[in-house]
Amino acid sequence: MYHINSGFINFITGVFCDIRFLIMQAYARLILFLFLPVFIFGQGYYNQENFGNRSILLGGNVTGSVDDLGLTYYNPARLALIEDPVFSINAKAYQFSSVTLKNPFGRESKLSDSRFEGVPSLVSGTFKIEKWPKHHFAYAFLSRQRARIGVNVSRDLSEGDLIDENEDLDRFVGDFKLDNTRTDEWFGMTWGMKIKDNLSVGVSAFVSIFNSKAIYDLGLATLGEASGVDLFSSKVKYGQTSYGLFLKGGLAWQLEKFELGLNIDAPFVDIINSGKFEYQRFLSGTSNGQDEFIYFNLKDLKARRKEPLAISVGAGIPVKKHKIHVKADWHGKVSEYDRLVIPSQEEDGENFFFKEELRSVINFGAGIEFYVNDHMNLYGSISTDFSPVKSNASIFDLIENESDANFDADYFHYAFGLDFKLKKVELVVGATYSTGSAEFGEPIRFPGDEFPTDENPSHVTATRWRFVVGLEIPLFGYELEFK
Repeated sequence: MYHINSGFINFITGVFCDIRFLIMQAYARLILFLFLPVFIFGQGYYNQENFGNRSILLGGNVTGSVDDLGLTYYNPARLALIEDPVFSINAKAYQFSSVTLKNPFGRESKLSDSRFEGVPSLVSGTFKIEKWPKHHFAYAFLSRQRARIGVNVSRDLSEGDLIDENEDLDRFVGDFKLDNTRTDEWFGMTWGMKIKDNLSVGVSAFVSIFNSKAIYDLGLATLGEASGVDLFSSKVKYGQTSYGLFLKGGLAWQLEKFELGLNIDAPFVDIINSGKFEYQRFLSGTSNGQDEFIYFNLKDLKARRKEPLAISVGAGIPVKKHKIHVKADWHGKVSEYDRLVIPSQEEDGENFFFKEELRSVINFGAGIEFYVNDHMNLYGSISTDFSPVKSNASIFDLIENESDANFDADYFHYAFGLDFKLKKVELVVGATYSTGSAEFGEPIRFPGDEFPTDENPSHVTATRWRFVVGLEIPLFGYELEFK
């Protein structure tokens, strides 16, 4: 869960008490804007996660040269080139991420916050089937996405300068909650086979179980001697569940002076998809007498999930006992579509849109594997992660029709670490660092003239450190065989 510092709460409290009821919705928008960057590490990017112990330290630049069980994800054809079966664990990894906002409220200001949490991992292994000696098999369980973001704010004011400054305000109570969870768990099988001594093919098939849900809940109440009790409640809640299939096909060549690889990711096959949406808005006690009562709860909504075609090429180039790894990948575009199809609520005058659109991008990167001795290698890498987002479906779209909740920044990922070859196990330790920044063209604007804004854009900078430990061990000293 995310926490707000006391200085920010005091700022919000001041906004509440100075502008009272007219500012209630602006308060919600301001909170949303502040926590918008928390979503930036999972918003449609393709290289935010890497899998496989050494592949992580090489930044995923291993399409043509992967030699750990990250191959189930990067290039299944490389499976036929692994001589010894292993059981691979990306041990529990942790990350420290930081977000800094400059000019977030349309005036000179600066806010920052950070968090520490666990990150997705991979567990995989290989096995053989006795009747098919030329065929190689692997299984893998990986967390493609796993993130939860939440914030809770509660204020109860009945005395103090802020209350005293408002003649008709005796008490103010406000509660705000924002919670967003997204998971994408993959489990599947990989097959690989040599066609020639220096050429192999492979296929990976992953079943994906995707869940995305979020809730926004705002409740506000004021008590005044003349105005009486004013109440406002707004709640938005949605959920999407998707079951589908990711297919990967690969080729791998071992040439005299270098290795080559090609991997093709087919577009996502959406098999089962469903969604739900709940909305409520209650308003009473205002001086103009315009009370509101809106509520509907929609289930079994039509939903979709799309992931584009992708092609990756890479090479491993030995330099004496060292090796250079390079990769380039292309991801196709996704035309605008509805993640959730929410029927128009004409009698309430409400229309909601939950759309997504992605542009095509090309990423590239390089890594180096530096030989120290027979028991230790050093790793380092750099890779790009350009934003494909043109529009991204999120809880913000359902709260504010004019929301522009897209963090359209280009990331750069760096990694470094060590690989220790011990007697019975192989131990990999290291760290990765990611950074990106972007500007929002229009800052938050408040109603009225109490808080004048300027035209300066709001600037967001995000950084992330990850610390990784992984093990590879012989599978009980022998191969798993199926007869």
